[in-house]
Amino acid sequence: MNKVEFENALMATIVDYISDQVILRYMDACKSATVLFTGALIGYGDAVESLNELKNDGWKLTAVLSKAASEVLTAERIKKDINPDVIYVEGAPVDGRKIIDDNALVIIPTLTINTAAKIANCISDNLLTNMISRAMSTGKPIVAAIDGCCPDNEVRAKIGFKVTEAYKKRMRRNLEDIQSYGIILTVDKNLSKKVDRVFGSTFNFEVPAAEVKMAVMEAQKGATTQAVEKIVKSEKVSTSLKLDKKVIGRVDIAKNARFKTIIVREDAVVTGLAVDEARNRGITIVKE
Repeated sequence: MNKVEFENALMATIVDYISDQVILRYMDACKSATVLFTGALIGYGDAVESLNELKNDGWKLTAVLSKAASEVLTAERIKKDINPDVIYVEGAPVDGRKIIDDNALVIIPTLTINTAAKIANCISDNLLTNMISRAMSTGKPIVAAIDGCCPDNEVRAKIGFKVTEAYKKRMRRNLEDIQSYGIILTVDKNLSKKVDRVFGSTFNFEVPAAEVKMAVMEAQKGATTQAVEKIVKSEKVSTSLKLDKKVIGRVDIAKNARFKTIIVREDAVVTGLAVDEARNRGITIVKE
């Protein structure tokens, strides 16, 4: 490698590093979620752990409690267990539309049978179902944990859930309908990982190098958010991605969190932080 090649390689590395830092800062700034508690107790313990994982990862959480949740879980308990940045309770003045619009996505950690049925049948007759409807109508990502409304949940069976098979079939159909509307279903134990994956899938930073360099130059002038927004585009979730780079860092994994598998060159060096990031996000790194 001659001097010119070395200087070009060094400059490319510096630009990649700066652009990666800008992207990560932008993503971190966007980590905000509306957390809707609808009153279910089943899965609540796992929900607390998952939501605390998100908080520790820099997420800003705005909690909204339904009337049932304020009676069953109580705002005091949620504040103690999760300590969200803001708590609202149905019945008090709440601008649900603004809360939805101001946050990146919606989390429903304790979805009840009743609320699941209302969503499935397009019923919006209270604060939370209206907020869910707002999120759906504006294309806001929604992740819902079904521990509290799944008829086949083992805990539900142990506490004496003895409805007919026909009733269970209808409950399963409600969940299928909800999923068909675009709501992402999961269980509370995997809630934080699912939220991270859905959040990551809303970003696509695969852009020409010239655009990246231009964005970085503008970012260095103080227009960080605007610069990065120029290279943020939505994209359908794919299953795998090939990265043709010699060094794979944490940023490469974070900004491609929408993929389940990341394929790298046989001679690529994968940093320890990249391995940890992939493990935390449930991503498999495969060498050619």
